[in-house]
Amino acid sequence: MKQNHHYTFETKAVLYSGLLTFALLCILFAVGGLAPFGSKSLAVMDADIQYLDFFSYFKDVLSGKNTIGYTFGKTLGGSNIAVFSYYLSSPFNLLLFFFSNQQLHTFFDLVVALKLTLASVAFAYFSVHRFNRSSDENLCLYVLISTAYGLCQYNFAQASNIMWLDGVYMLPFILLQVYYIVRGKKSWTLSFLVGTAILFNWYSAGIDCLFSGFWFLFECGLLFIEKHPQFKQLVRLALRYVAAMILGVLLSAALFFPTIGALRKSTRGSLHLGRLEFLGNFSTAFQSYTYGSVSKLGSVALFCGSLVIILVIFIFFNRNISVLKRIWLGALFAGSLLIFYWKPFYRAFSLFQWVSSYDYRYSYVTIFALLFLALHGSRAITKAMLPRIALIAVLYSLCLVTLFHLHPVNTRANVYGTALFILLTSGLYILLKLASVQGAAIPRRIFAAALVLAFSLDLSINAKLLIPIYSSDNVASYQSYRTNQEALISSIKSSDPSFYRISQTTTRSFGGSHLTAYYNEALAYNYASISGYTSSPDDNQRAFLDRLGYPMCGENMCITNTSILGADSLLGVKYILSPYPIQGLDEISTASDNGKAIYQNPYALPMAFVYHSEQGSLSDSSQNPFEFQNALYKQLFDLPDDVYIPLAFTYDIDGDSLNIHLSVPSGSNYTVYGNLPWNSEVNASISADGQFITQYACWLSPSVFYIPTSGESSICEITVSAGSLDFNLDNMQFYALDQNVLAQCAALANSQKVEALSIENGSIQADLTARSGDKLFLSVPADDDWDILLNGSPAEVDLIGDCLYGISLSEGSNKLSMAYHIRYLKPGIAISLLTLILLCAIEFMKKKQFFLKAEEDVTNEDFNYRTLL
Repeated sequence: MKQNHHYTFETKAVLYSGLLTFALLCILFAVGGLAPFGSKSLAVMDADIQYLDFFSYFKDVLSGKNTIGYTFGKTLGGSNIAVFSYYLSSPFNLLLFFFSNQQLHTFFDLVVALKLTLASVAFAYFSVHRFNRSSDENLCLYVLISTAYGLCQYNFAQASNIMWLDGVYMLPFILLQVYYIVRGKKSWTLSFLVGTAILFNWYSAGIDCLFSGFWFLFECGLLFIEKHPQFKQLVRLALRYVAAMILGVLLSAALFFPTIGALRKSTRGSLHLGRLEFLGNFSTAFQSYTYGSVSKLGSVALFCGSLVIILVIFIFFNRNISVLKRIWLGALFAGSLLIFYWKPFYRAFSLFQWVSSYDYRYSYVTIFALLFLALHGSRAITKAMLPRIALIAVLYSLCLVTLFHLHPVNTRANVYGTALFILLTSGLYILLKLASVQGAAIPRRIFAAALVLAFSLDLSINAKLLIPIYSSDNVASYQSYRTNQEALISSIKSSDPSFYRISQTTTRSFGGSHLTAYYNEALAYNYASISGYTSSPDDNQRAFLDRLGYPMCGENMCITNTSILGADSLLGVKYILSPYPIQGLDEISTASDNGKAIYQNPYALPMAFVYHSEQGSLSDSSQNPFEFQNALYKQLFDLPDDVYIPLAFTYDIDGDSLNIHLSVPSGSNYTVYGNLPWNSEVNASISADGQFITQYACWLSPSVFYIPTSGESSICEITVSAGSLDFNLDNMQFYALDQNVLAQCAALANSQKVEALSIENGSIQADLTARSGDKLFLSVPADDDWDILLNGSPAEVDLIGDCLYGISLSEGSNKLSMAYHIRYLKPGIAISLLTLILLCAIEFMKKKQFFLKAEEDVTNEDFNYRTLL
């Protein structure tokens, strides 16, 4: 009967937590006007810039229109396995089947709600099994604390980083299994959960795994305090834990190992822990435990309910808990805060990545610890202790208000509101405990209902304040842009089914600064391009684009919001979408509703052509993008004339303005560009003959910029305005692209174009005839994971610009075959299968031993049927 009552309690706790969380989220979304109830969405910041395009891409993958193994929609082309494993591998993303590209915001908000609901369910499941309390008087608090985990500050602040929320709901399941290992129970379930968490999102799983190590030490400490095990028993437990974690990683090898292989092409992290110094001070964590607080470096926001912090503090004044255990619980509390304020821990929990945004992306683990401590402390509360809770609530509220007046870090309304609800929820909790102790059923139900209402309102107020910060009103504009962009791309593809790249000078979000970070539209609309913005870029491609004049920005992308005609032609960019004309491009359609017209590049080189050059490998190492392009064209075509010619100019400085007087060639056969290397970011603006060109020398700004000229005036006036003119004035570059020379190069390339050519994602086939010494230019970025066969044997390859393929051909007929393989995929699958078999075998052997022991007990007539059940 007791066992059945426990199951009933567990079911109630899990079910009520999930229902309450989801109901509150529906109300909050409706009040906040979030999709599907309104035109706002939680898909902001990187979610708007990147993830919506990734979801659109994944819809194409699910329908067989694109691939994960290799796609030309990622910058110049590459594997998307790391993009998939980081952004898209959550099982919730399969719900994309039921949503159109116009409904991605609704999908996004719904999945956030489902993940937060599951987080509450997971914490309820953890709580019931970890504490094994099944009395109905505790049900209310269990449900509320579990709901607080789903509606905590982190989950709204990081809702835009939807893939990290998988780690939030997986953490309670993982830590429960850690507890089981410490208490001598089965360990294979931990392996399964760790492997699953890594498959869902390896980054948040890494945070969970790291914290599980701390949690293992914490649980071992509790075991030592309660049971006093021998040292060798603790060592045995540690070995079981480590083995389970290793098996979990191996179980995920089918996806995790290929991800590691892909991430090797980018260098974003370092194992250096940084200096042994502190970031801010601990007091900011308490001051920021108020409504509407946001995390920033040196000050973490951890709000998860006003009552929670009081129950946590009460632990240290609860004499029913031994002094040694209180010290150990205090160590958990202090350690959970230390991970934000001590730099080595900050670096470790950031998984040794250089974090330039979203500080404290792991703060949910500390929120988990706070909620655990709140529940742990509530288990030993007696009637005599209730006045202490009241005193703590009053004193803490007074301290919060006093600190606000001494050093305000939030608004008066938010601080006073938090203090008020600390008193309200603490008072209701005390009344509920009194009613429970006295056995008064009706008052207990009334106070329980009042506490649920107050606690829900408490969490909702904080969420209501955070939602406007972490949402935006962009659903309608996205849908409009989506419709028009799909029409543009469809019209290009329907009129020209050959393989080529498409670029654009403006994207979905392109303000008055003419800057953008929306560089994943090639993935979203399924075309080959030169742009990309992911957490797993190919640094070799980025370096090549940087030398061409498309500068690297941060660790993730290159800025490609202009059209450098020589570079674009070399890369096979045949069509450019732009709101303004560019000298040398032919307009083939007028501007659409999203403001972009389609321009055709008549000089675009074919993706594959035969060339014969005696120059060998490129030796140019200059930082001048125009001379670098000249060297590339010389290597391929060996013409006497350069594609780019330098222009004469003079300049003068007038206060905050750099005035450049540029001599431009007459006629329409020249396309003029400038490049002003800067020593530091100065947030400048550039105009030509009074026409604004772009913001410059700042985040997201280009280096090479297009200068529109009329062809009538011989002088163009360039004005650079900035608070500080910190430019390398001795290395300013102004060049004109000679369209006649570029046309000669294009004609030569087209005359040697490979006609029998098939280029698909991850597969290239070509049949061609060559002379002795000929090479094949292939506008495909070099990658060690290409298997390149020429006439059935490994091909001899050179690199053009250290990036593109130049393949040596045999005299006569040549058959080229290229196939892309995902590094470590096959070994990873094999390791995952073997690990799964091993875990199943371990479980089978344990069950076999259990039943053999049961049979032996039956024979001895000492079998305990209740234990068997």
